[in-house]
Amino acid sequence: MRKFRNVLVVLVFCSLFIIGFTYREDIVNYVMKTALQNKEVTLPNESSNYNNYEFDFVKETDDFHVKDRQGILNAIYTILNHGMPNFTFYCDSHYNTCLDELNEISQDQVLLSTVNNFVSPYNSYEKIYFKISSFGEISIEIDKLYSDEEVTEVNNKISEFEKNNIKDGMSTREKIKAFHDYLINNSVYDKERADLIEKGQDSGEGYSHKATGPLLHGIALCSGYSDAMKIYLDKLGVPNYKISNNNHIWNLVYIDGKWLHLDLTWDDPVTSDGSNILLDRFFLITNSELQKLDPTGHKFDEKYYPEAINS
Repeated sequence: MRKFRNVLVVLVFCSLFIIGFTYREDIVNYVMKTALQNKEVTLPNESSNYNNYEFDFVKETDDFHVKDRQGILNAIYTILNHGMPNFTFYCDSHYNTCLDELNEISQDQVLLSTVNNFVSPYNSYEKIYFKISSFGEISIEIDKLYSDEEVTEVNNKISEFEKNNIKDGMSTREKIKAFHDYLINNSVYDKERADLIEKGQDSGEGYSHKATGPLLHGIALCSGYSDAMKIYLDKLGVPNYKISNNNHIWNLVYIDGKWLHLDLTWDDPVTSDGSNILLDRFFLITNSELQKLDPTGHKFDEKYYPEAINS
C-alpha cells in the first residue's frame, strides 16, 4: 500500500512538472500580470513646463494600469506633459488586446507626433522608445527635443522681448499680437531647408525647426514658428496646442471664449525680391475663415483636433 502511494506521489509530481514545463510561459505571464496589478504607479511632481489644460483628444490620467486604447494615449500624453525622461506603466489584466494596440501605437509616428502637439515644446520628444514585455509592462524612454541650455536661451529671449515690448494694461490678445509681429519682423522662412525636406534630402541638423530658430537665429520653418508661439502662449497661461498635417503646422488658441487659429508662417510669406512682409490675415481667425483663405494647406484630421472644427 505504501509502495502504491509512493508511486502515486511520483506520478502526480511528474504530471505537475510536465504541465508546468509545457505551460511555463503562460504561468510566468499570469504570475507577473497578477503581481503587476497590485503595483502602485504614480508620477512625481510635474515639471515647470507642465500644462493643466483640458483637451478632447488626450487627457491627464492617474491610472497607469491602462484599460483601453484611449488609456494608452492618455498615459503617453501625461508622461510627456510631466516632462518625464522615462516611465513605466502596465496593461490591465482584462485588456486582452493591450499588447497588440501598444505595438500599433508605438509604430504610428503620425499619432505619436500628434500627441506631442499637446505638450510644451520643452517636454516634447525628438525620439521616443517603447519596450513592451509579454506580460504587459511598458517602459518609455524619451529624448527631448530641447536641451536644458536651449530652454534657458529661449526663456531669456522671451523675457527680453517682454521687457521691450509688453506694456502695462495690454490685453492678452495685444500681447499675442506683439509676439506675432516680433517673430515675423525678426526672422525669415527657411525656404532652402523646406525645399530639402520636400525632396527628402534634409539632414535633420539645424535649428529652424525649433523655437531657437526664429528667436535666436532669425530663421524658421513652420514648426519653429509654432513652437515659439506655443512657448509664449504657455507663459501667458493661454490654453493652446499645435495642429499639424503632412506638410504644415500652426497654432490653435483659446481666447475670448473660443478656439481660434494662428499661423505665423502664412503671415510671413516668402517674396520674390526677398523683402520682409508682415501680415495678419492668419492671426486668431475662425476655422471657417481659415478654410476660405487656404482650404488645401490647412486641412487637418478632425478626430485629433475637435476643438478646431467649430471655432
